[in-house]
Amino acid sequence: MNYPVWDVPFLGAGLVVAIIAIIHILISHFAIGGGAFLLVAEIWSDRQADGEKIRGWLHKYATFFLVYTTVFGAMTGVGIWFSIQLASPEGTSLLIHQYVFAWAIEWVMFLGELTVLYLYYYGWNRNSRRLQVWLAGLYFVIAWMSLFVINGILTFMLTPGGWTLQNTDILSGFFNPGYVPSLFIRTTVMLLIGGLGALIVASRLSDLDLKERIVLFSTKWVVPAALIAPLMFLWYFYALPQNTVELLEGGITGIGGGRMEVISIFFGATVVGGALLVLANFVYHWRPRSLTFSAALAMFMIAQLGICGAEFSREMARKPYVIYDTMYSNSLWKKDAADDGYLAAPFLDKAKWHPEVEPLSLDHGQWVFRLQCASCHTRHGYRQVASRTEDWTGPFGFKWLLTMEQQGVMPPFSGDASDRAALTAYIMSLGGGKGTGRDVLSAVKADGEKEVAK
Repeated sequence: MNYPVWDVPFLGAGLVVAIIAIIHILISHFAIGGGAFLLVAEIWSDRQADGEKIRGWLHKYATFFLVYTTVFGAMTGVGIWFSIQLASPEGTSLLIHQYVFAWAIEWVMFLGELTVLYLYYYGWNRNSRRLQVWLAGLYFVIAWMSLFVINGILTFMLTPGGWTLQNTDILSGFFNPGYVPSLFIRTTVMLLIGGLGALIVASRLSDLDLKERIVLFSTKWVVPAALIAPLMFLWYFYALPQNTVELLEGGITGIGGGRMEVISIFFGATVVGGALLVLANFVYHWRPRSLTFSAALAMFMIAQLGICGAEFSREMARKPYVIYDTMYSNSLWKKDAADDGYLAAPFLDKAKWHPEVEPLSLDHGQWVFRLQCASCHTRHGYRQVASRTEDWTGPFGFKWLLTMEQQGVMPPFSGDASDRAALTAYIMSLGGGKGTGRDVLSAVKADGEKEVAK
């Protein structure tokens, strides 16, 4: 409530973060899974009679790996920090202050990761074979340790465990109930993606005998990981808070009209993506020479689709919180929402970042929308409110805002009757409605008098 709001037309702040994040997650997972692939492939090549030919292909893989993970990984990594601090500055502040030491470790790991990768790649023709294998192994260990650190912070946001605002011990939140299953499922997916990256480079080989061997070697990374991943997901699923499980199950079973049926779509995308990868890799394991560059690239994009579904499902499972059971998605603290006096106080008096507005005007309603609703909703775009409220009347919207948290996916409304009336009028104006908050209050009063007369 004490920061400027980032109001992104059509897309919304949350979707901007999501688009950058899902791209970065594929890259970061490849950065670790590909590191494991480099290590094992280095060892494998030393045991083959034509090891130099294999290492020629491996150098191409390392080139693709270095450019993709460092250039695009750095761009999207910075993009995540830029976007999350604008989309949820108060939530980002909490994470930084709570885990400042963990962030420092992760950034040191990242610098070490880059240093070792450059030593490995640019020493390709100068380093001894033993040193190359050692550098590949060191890179993977450092890269995986960065996952070990960042995983604690990511899972904390959904399963904080014993951490509370009263018990801010770093280990209480870091090693939370979701930590271990999430670590295992991410590691499994990383190995899968490392194999998919290898298939992209292998598909360009003109030596069909070498191509066949490399494709067979690479598919052995993808198929087992894709088959194991659902089991890891079930483990993670049962580590979630009970009401989050109910929310996910409600979305899955309520696809015909459930309140969060979109979760079913994203979860289905993950399942379908995994099934397609298994099927495709069985085909190319059976006929490795038939693999084309477009097919290999398509499988990589299917993995991106699966990550998109999984990450969207995880983010939605946190609703209505940005940090579970602590801070709502619009930066309202749960401890403040538990105070009826604070919750019912005039909203704009509590929010510092807004201009002077005329009470009950559309500008009043617009600023309530921007500060309370725009973190999740847009006016006419992603999660738009215009189409969802086209049948509203003033009295209905006024009353609905008072009980919206009962859906289980929205925070409680913060503000007094004037704030609710102004917001209702503003939301109705998005669909062509006329009038101001004063008109809404008049309609509510008239509606109440009709009820009394009955």
